[in-house]
Amino acid sequence: MSKTQYTSNQPPHRSLNQRSLSVPGKTFLLGEYVATDGGPSILLSTEPRFELRVRTGSTRGEPPFHPESPAGLYLKKYAADFANLEFEFVDPHEGRGGLGASSAQIILLMADRLGLDLGTDEAYPWSQILAEYRDCAWNGQGTPPSGADVVSQIRGGVTWYDGRASRAEGLEWNFDELGFSLIRTGQKLATHEHLRKGGQAPHDSLRRVVEEGRKAFETQDELRLIEAVQACAHVLREAGLTAPSTLDLLEVARERRDLVYAAKGCGALGADVILVLHDKSRESEIESWAKERGLLTCGALSTLSHGLELASL
Repeated sequence: MSKTQYTSNQPPHRSLNQRSLSVPGKTFLLGEYVATDGGPSILLSTEPRFELRVRTGSTRGEPPFHPESPAGLYLKKYAADFANLEFEFVDPHEGRGGLGASSAQIILLMADRLGLDLGTDEAYPWSQILAEYRDCAWNGQGTPPSGADVVSQIRGGVTWYDGRASRAEGLEWNFDELGFSLIRTGQKLATHEHLRKGGQAPHDSLRRVVEEGRKAFETQDELRLIEAVQACAHVLREAGLTAPSTLDLLEVARERRDLVYAAKGCGALGADVILVLHDKSRESEIESWAKERGLLTCGALSTLSHGLELASL
């Protein structure tokens, strides 16, 4: 079965009585708020990876998903398709948030049910996949989730996604000297708060920033990407869409101009993770700088990861 086929027949990988499906974490490089309006965004997919271990059994134990979470609702909706299966979800971030654990859960269930990962080069049917996702991830109130994180985690690497066109493309991180690191702030903000704020975002300005970011990749222009990230941080700050704790951390980062080229908060009010652009050779210095402030890095250029993967246990 190819990635573009949707069928009620059992996918071939279901013949594996013990199997593991995994996806990377995700971070918005640019475009988190404009994505909620169907606009374009650029995302990074990094290790460590989220994993769903599936075993065939005569009885199923308590599933590892909250019953009202997107994954819990998906499991309930398609209960017949998941009969006699036992699940174990491995979150390498241990519930700290910010890198797509919730979307990973439902992606991996969808992948197991639909057989999405069969190693073909065909494009995924994004509009169909995201329709299934939103059916369980959105209750009809407020702004629906963009689904850009789902696309990023399925594709892996660096992903450009246009929600209005349901079109995704892979970008190469082809900058000779520029790298990035992700630093966990220690804060956590629920996605629904992010979406509640999304209507206040200056979408036109953010679209221009994403366009500049894409052009930077196309032209291998490191300075252009640095300026795009700086501009994004400025737009979000001016719009009141950056948490105070993140603003404080970004200000500290900017004081290290010898080390930090640009920095921005990522995700819901930028509260969970900050992204830092820096020289590739100084990744370990960024990690040390974070540790000095009681913070940990949770991804970097060196941990860019492939997308959805299926393996036998």
